[in-house]
Amino acid sequence: MRDLRSAYHELVCSPAQLALCRQAHSVADLLATLRSLWGVGDASDALLLQAIDALNRQALPDAVTADMAGLWLPRLYRVRSQRLHWCLPDGPATEPFHDEYLSRCWQGILLNQLVTPQSTLQGLTACRGRVPKAHPAGFIFHLSRCGSTLLSGCLSELDNAVVFSESPVLTELLLDPALSPQEKRAHIAGLIDLKASLFPGRRVVVKWNAWDIYQWDLLRGLYPSVPVVALVRDPAQILASHHAQAGRHMSGDPSMAGVAPVFSPSAGVASLLEHRMRVLEGLMERMLPLKALPGVAVFDYPHLRSETLAQIARMFSLRCDAAGQRRIEQRMQRNAKLPGTRFQPDSARKAAVFEASERGTIERRLSSLHRQLAPLPQQITSRQELVDVC
Repeated sequence: MRDLRSAYHELVCSPAQLALCRQAHSVADLLATLRSLWGVGDASDALLLQAIDALNRQALPDAVTADMAGLWLPRLYRVRSQRLHWCLPDGPATEPFHDEYLSRCWQGILLNQLVTPQSTLQGLTACRGRVPKAHPAGFIFHLSRCGSTLLSGCLSELDNAVVFSESPVLTELLLDPALSPQEKRAHIAGLIDLKASLFPGRRVVVKWNAWDIYQWDLLRGLYPSVPVVALVRDPAQILASHHAQAGRHMSGDPSMAGVAPVFSPSAGVASLLEHRMRVLEGLMERMLPLKALPGVAVFDYPHLRSETLAQIARMFSLRCDAAGQRRIEQRMQRNAKLPGTRFQPDSARKAAVFEASERGTIERRLSSLHRQLAPLPQQITSRQELVDVC
């Protein structure tokens, strides 16, 4: 079978060919479409699939990557190879996390299961200027398990918003120790531009990971005027949630060591709870100076009511009409991380996770920081005010 490299490159850059392929309803239909487009009508399924697999593993030329801008979504960054992986988008994201949205793209678009292009970072640089410069509507920072998933999910219900909730490609690029801060700034801006270009008419909200607070200077330098919401919560409640299911930054993941020393378990740490308290303390200390900055608003978890979310939407200049407000209120009735299930309060369960001595240690270590971050009362008055995020 003839070399299909040029045909593959033409496919990933051609809106007409991509649209034709998206009409296929089965792998057999898709392969038949590709045979026709590529002029290889006599190729067997096995040979064609083998050729596509080989082409998927090759980095695209920079010029081809540039021509993909505005068509394909950067979905993943591999630190070891410094390669970007791409997929076709499937409408705006409404899932709690961006990796769940990417799963929908893979499942909902047959071509994504067969054609999986990858490029180098130089290819990303070649995309500059090919799509409009994005001006994000707002950023969400948080201490983890503080309602950020609730907030991002509710904002995704608004017609003129698109939310990137802990986007894997942004996360892994920021974690790459081989990239300088200048390179990270350039590539993060490029990725946001490319992602935003796929959703014209919608304003971008980025929910960062909890540990991205350590990238504050880099991100604020890149987007100095973007409004920021920072979310906090009672430290015992945060730690109880991680006790049930630990997040990446609380697990001792070695890839986190480059973010800050606090994420690396130390030989001197007496227990897992001690390690997690140290991580949470570090996050809180990094967030505290933000409270005094213009354009930054701090909200405590118990106060994430529907009217608060409408306030944040206005802060981000998002349109929140009566229909949008109703969708937000409906979303708040569901579990933030499992939208298919109804909210069930579990504050009592969280309160019972730690023994009295452990609760006392958490109180002494972290409550003062929490009060400085969010001095308002912690009382939750109604189950309608809050959706459980854990």
